[in-house]
Amino acid sequence: MELDLSGPAGAFIVGTEKIPIPEISRNDNTLTFTFSEYGAEMRGTWDGKQLKGDYLRYRTAGTKSFPFSASPDFRDGSRSPIAPTGNYQVVFDDETPEEATTVARIWREGPVSVYGTFIAPDGDYGLLEGTATQDGVQLHRFTGWQGIAIELKRDAEHWTGIYYAAHNDKARPFKLRPRADAAPAEGQEVRMKNPDNPFAFACTSLTGETVRNTEERFKGKALAVDIMGTWCHNCMDESPVLEELYQQYRKVGFEVVGLSFEIKDDAELGKKNLTLFRDRYKLTYPLLYCGSVDDANVEKQLKSQIVNFFAYPTTLFIDKRGKVQAIHWGFQGPGTGDRYPLQVRKLHDLAQHALQ
Repeated sequence: MELDLSGPAGAFIVGTEKIPIPEISRNDNTLTFTFSEYGAEMRGTWDGKQLKGDYLRYRTAGTKSFPFSASPDFRDGSRSPIAPTGNYQVVFDDETPEEATTVARIWREGPVSVYGTFIAPDGDYGLLEGTATQDGVQLHRFTGWQGIAIELKRDAEHWTGIYYAAHNDKARPFKLRPRADAAPAEGQEVRMKNPDNPFAFACTSLTGETVRNTEERFKGKALAVDIMGTWCHNCMDESPVLEELYQQYRKVGFEVVGLSFEIKDDAELGKKNLTLFRDRYKLTYPLLYCGSVDDANVEKQLKSQIVNFFAYPTTLFIDKRGKVQAIHWGFQGPGTGDRYPLQVRKLHDLAQHALQ
């Protein structure tokens, strides 16, 4: 990461990505980084050599605490990692090869840099940067929202690994099997329960009004309804593309609206998070707070209308008559390399089809 304490301001750096730290506060030698949208923060104290403290993840079921230290003494990154390259099927030990739906894509840039990502039906894990280990490579990502480490090593003729994530209670061992492409399984088809019914929503705007799908602003317009959350990494990647669609097609009758399901059922906190999200990605289409990701709320608002809903983001493309023409679930962002422009093109195609 980089820090400028005169602001204060800072960012986490993963390869070519720079992810701003949204809120930083300082009290003498103590720093607090707040990730309001994800319900987490980092608290650390500078002792002259290290910033040392805890990463705290707040949830209804309890708080998880992860100790951390950060130092200006960088590790030597000149050693080339021993790493696989190409596309692989990821088969976790708790699933059969037939059940496997996640794909790994790993590549080199220059003599020592290794990057990769995992891609699942609900989207990718983000760009992962590689560091050499004694017998392989560790691919890792930390953004405040995500904390991921994937250890890879060669076992006889095969590559095996262990996946660690801050949001998982247990590590997940896996094996890699070479494959031709990096297209993940799509999972179960997400569809409207009744295709003849419009998709209905009634959520709260940032200024406190209830906005419904029956609003005058949406009548006779094609509409992309983005089911998202400000805590969701794949939603962060998709939102700028939706803004691009909005700017390109709004003059011919295309609207976009984001329906945000937040970690906590707190309307004021939800509005704050949506404001941070809007400003970070310079979004001009409306974002609405729709309550929490709790099962009861999701069942009432989403699963009562959508069959097999499982992914944030899920984007509904609705034609000018109010009928859902297509549903796109998950998103494969810039960390997937050449998969990303394919996703952008697909969203453009779906918007154009809705307009027709």
